[in-house]
Amino acid sequence: MTPQHPAQESLREVIRSGQAGNWKLTENLGRGGQGTTFRAVWTKEAASLTRIALGGEHQQRSVVKLMIPPDPTDYPIPSAKFEQLLDHLVNEFIAECMVLDSLDNPYIPDFYQAGRQSAKAGWAVPWFAVELIEGRSLAAQRKIAGPLDQNQLLELAHDMLSALSALHAAGLVHLDLKPDNVMLEPGKSRLIDFGLATQANRVQPGISGTPGFFTPEQLDQVVEERDFAPEVDLFKLGVTLAWASGVDLPDLWQADPFGPPPTLLAAMKRGAHLGALKPALRQVIAPLLSFEPARRGSAAAALEQVRALLPPGSSRSSAKETGEGTKPASKSPGRPQPVSPKPPRPRTAATPRSEPQPQVGGRAANVGARVVVVDRLGLDWAGVVVGADPKRPGNILVRHESTRGNENVRSYPLEQVVRGAPLK
Repeated sequence: MTPQHPAQESLREVIRSGQAGNWKLTENLGRGGQGTTFRAVWTKEAASLTRIALGGEHQQRSVVKLMIPPDPTDYPIPSAKFEQLLDHLVNEFIAECMVLDSLDNPYIPDFYQAGRQSAKAGWAVPWFAVELIEGRSLAAQRKIAGPLDQNQLLELAHDMLSALSALHAAGLVHLDLKPDNVMLEPGKSRLIDFGLATQANRVQPGISGTPGFFTPEQLDQVVEERDFAPEVDLFKLGVTLAWASGVDLPDLWQADPFGPPPTLLAAMKRGAHLGALKPALRQVIAPLLSFEPARRGSAAAALEQVRALLPPGSSRSSAKETGEGTKPASKSPGRPQPVSPKPPRPRTAATPRSEPQPQVGGRAANVGARVVVVDRLGLDWAGVVVGADPKRPGNILVRHESTRGNENVRSYPLEQVVRGAPLK
């Protein structure tokens, strides 16, 4: 019987301790093939370069991911070979940190810190911390509230294409875009879980991903470079958008998405069935689901197409995220090293207006009041009143604590405030 490797007990020891670096692990969020993730809070107010700022009265929160080491019994190889395999997997895990650290895009979580947590069992457990995205996954949203409408789908397409443009510009591919990996926040959606992104542009011994979201080229039984190309992400986005619009996967291809690959491939070659989608949505989604990768175009080109279809006045129609804010990154990074901690980007606070504030129904906005609002997707959000909306009489402006940048201030009708006092 093969003795258990110290890595297994080390992981259990770190989980029992509830601590990774200066992050206190508070709630397990899930377990995947590469790691197990936890909500976490920063427990040290100041630490050289890593000063995780306190926002209001709330400590900075994050998601901490701990690497899950492989079980030696799954690999009937000599112990020396297993140690080499373990070192390789550690490097792959840390490479995910490098992916996140190289990107600066409003639709991708911020990277905070990475390290290895020592354990008495003898193995230092790799971990990293990223921005906690408060909200609901796209998968949960459709189950709870049903399909998204056209404007919501166009906004979703915009956000995901912006994220993919930044990722692809860095020479990387997400490879696992699906409803579970899209998080909805007030006024935006965010792409999460970059665990497979480090496989881009490299031929692997097998394909990782989610059944039902494999591309035609990934189902042809031949593993080659195009199975890890940017066009893979575009196809998966097309499936995700079609599903979010109300088209279930079996209806999309008129075939069982979990069935034999040859049958599914034949169905994909015949073309997607997009139901009763409106022309604007069909114009966006249909090319992404092309059988031939070359016909899917690029994320940057599709993003410009979506911007042109967004309603007049949409902030996204004039956005300039594509390719911007992306730090240079090599297509084939060498042996990854632990990423140094860095301070988070400053959060944008609302600037007080010098002119008289507009009123809501003859009353002034209760600036600074903490309120809870319900957005148009039915999600509850905590925030702070920053004023009345001068462009929408009867609305108040609320700054959400869980988002960043200029888009964190949103306008809401009074009837959407469910807790707190928005007016004086």
